Amino acid sequence: MDILYISKRLAEICDEYSIIELRDDTEELRFSNNTMDIFNRWFDSGIKIFASRGKKIAEASFNAINLNYDYIIDRIKRMLSISPDYISYNGINPEKNDYNMEITNFERRDIYDISQQLIDASLKNGAERSAGVIYQSYETVHVKTPYNDEKFSRPGMEIVLRSFKGNLSGQENYHFGPGSIKNIDPYSMVNAAVLPLQSQYDNLDIPEGKYDVIMSPNVIGNLLSYSSGFFSFFNIESGSSPFKNMLDKNVASGYVNLSDEPANINGIGFNPVDDEGTLTKNLEIIKNGTLKTYLHSYSTAMEAGTKTTGNAGIIYPHAWQLHMHGGNNKFDDIINSVDHGIFINNAWYTRFQDEENGIFSTVPRDGVFLINNGKISKAMGGIRISDSIPNILKNIKKVSSEEKYVKWWDEISPSIMPYVLAEDVNITKGF
Repeated sequence: MDILYISKRLAEICDEYSIIELRDDTEELRFSNNTMDIFNRWFDSGIKIFASRGKKIAEASFNAINLNYDYIIDRIKRMLSISPDYISYNGINPEKNDYNMEITNFERRDIYDISQQLIDASLKNGAERSAGVIYQSYETVHVKTPYNDEKFSRPGMEIVLRSFKGNLSGQENYHFGPGSIKNIDPYSMVNAAVLPLQSQYDNLDIPEGKYDVIMSPNVIGNLLSYSSGFFSFFNIESGSSPFKNMLDKNVASGYVNLSDEPANINGIGFNPVDDEGTLTKNLEIIKNGTLKTYLHSYSTAMEAGTKTTGNAGIIYPHAWQLHMHGGNNKFDDIINSVDHGIFINNAWYTRFQDEENGIFSTVPRDGVFLINNGKISKAMGGIRISDSIPNILKNIKKVSSEEKYVKWWDEISPSIMPYVLAEDVNITKGF
């Protein structure tokens, strides 16, 4: 792919531009019914282009196979000619940076061996059958603007394990970045996947209402992934966030400390350069319950009268790798502290009914348990969490010292999350 040619052509038709070239070499191994059944390996490349002329902007993404560069430039030129002015656009970061890092000592792991160890550990711990998928990737990224030309590489692995016994199921998800992929220990990864299999399922008909709920890293990771856009200045400015006008105010309990960690190489959310060539850094978002910053690109920072946080998306700033920091409580001690409540191991189909107030519902799955007198009693189903993100954050009363690197499909972005106890969570009937 000729980025130099593309940049020269873009310079002829626009004032500023950002070109992002992605090259990806990925292995996929899927297993089901205790057997490895599908292996794929693919090489992919793509290009994302942002261009501006005055206040007019255009964005486009392309698969890089057999690209007609001149056709792309002509399409972007036409988009710039017909698009209305985007009043809030204030340009691309002109600050010169210098970051070029290629991870050359990366050694691929044997994903067949990892898969077999996951199956063996799952069966040894009570599962009747197991299934899952492993992705091992080596991605290179090239970001070019009129001001910067940055390159980096990002090896990583994602693992999803599901375990089954009768009508019970459990799931565990992990991600590993360039700093941790060599330390993967499959036998230590099955606990959350087999936990739901160790209880008797009961079709309990609990009443709707407020409950103390212990949320696993998967659950709180799901909720924060879906609501991470609420911290973006794009959502703040458009009014689609419950955190508008909340800087330096309490938006959560004092036990909540949330950061964005693109510099953490142990996760696949590692991202040293944002979409306009700004060097990223780990960023405090919530400290002891207080909202410390919104997520900014250069353009949104100019609009807000502050500085970029390295989270471009030029128009829509976004988080790279959220980390809710662990607390002082062991997970088992949090369970023991609940007289009557619910433990939820996973959730999906999170949907917002009202983004301005953060009102959502989500469906618990893969292990939902009633807690009585500090002990997990029976597994159950058929419920929803129907609440708001501000209420959940403000009602968090305990945070575990244990943390997990979680990612799952589009449900959980690369995150590092603890277990949390949230009081007075609104539970409704799922069906």
